[in-house]
Amino acid sequence: MGALACVVVNPSKRGATPRLRAALAAELRAAGWERVDWAATTRQQHGALQATRAVEAGAGLVVAAGGDGTVRAVADGVARARGAGGTAELGIVPLGTANLAARGLGLPLRRWPALRLAAGTAGHRAAPIDLLEVSTDALEAAGSPSEPCLVVAGIGFDARLVAATRAGLKRHAGWGAYAIAAARTLGAPRLPMAIGLDGGASEEVTARCLLIANSGRLPAGIRLLPAARMDDGALDVAAIDVRHGLAGWASLARQVLPPSPARYSAPGRGLADARLSRGREAVVSLDEPAPLEIDGEILAPARRVRVRVEPGAVIVRVPRKG
Repeated sequence: MGALACVVVNPSKRGATPRLRAALAAELRAAGWERVDWAATTRQQHGALQATRAVEAGAGLVVAAGGDGTVRAVADGVARARGAGGTAELGIVPLGTANLAARGLGLPLRRWPALRLAAGTAGHRAAPIDLLEVSTDALEAAGSPSEPCLVVAGIGFDARLVAATRAGLKRHAGWGAYAIAAARTLGAPRLPMAIGLDGGASEEVTARCLLIANSGRLPAGIRLLPAARMDDGALDVAAIDVRHGLAGWASLARQVLPPSPARYSAPGRGLADARLSRGREAVVSLDEPAPLEIDGEILAPARRVRVRVEPGAVIVRVPRKG
């Protein structure tokens, strides 16, 4: 085992307490890491640079302690270093509101079991998982070639929902803050778009929300995309449409809420439906720029979005099978 582990922590998260840091450091030392370095995220550097530098310095383990934005940035940094010959594993201590990456990977959401798994004092295995690469016309115009995505890129209603969810309310209401924001976002417009998979012909659709996902698990036991897996080398696309106002949203709720995984109406049937597809690359063209989010982070509205999967880009610590 390597001698160096690094923790990249988002200090703005309420759970990033001195007590948690001390406990995580103790678990890492108990797991055999002789040295533990710490790096904090900032408004300018969300974790990718910190993770890359840690691996370049010899870290065999990089732990992301934060929300989904921090986890995706750290995962990107570890993946970049791995592409350059690094061998570090990624550990996750979920400190966010939704913690979609942790849910998709089946990680414990309680902090003490999570930090023991990340450190290696609880039973774990190293599993390769996929990373998505997202590029848009707006990113290219700003001089940025792409953004990493670990869980989901959302266009339309999904992005408006994320934008409407206030950080202060998330701290007080947790996942309920998204439900409150959803009520304010039900009027999101239907969007005409063309979707092409793996270089094939594009299909013209109209949807209230488009999800391009690596995982489909949400809080409250919702399995929005039951077939999506973070280790299958594919991305899952869902063009979800809702018609006739509140009646349509009620129909969608009946299709996705637990206890069963989501079972959507066929396209064109009922008040709400979804077109589901899978591939390794998706290209979306819209008539007008639409809001876009990646793992809970808002990007500039875009008319053209391309998402490509990078299979097995990151080695992450997950619970041992059995």
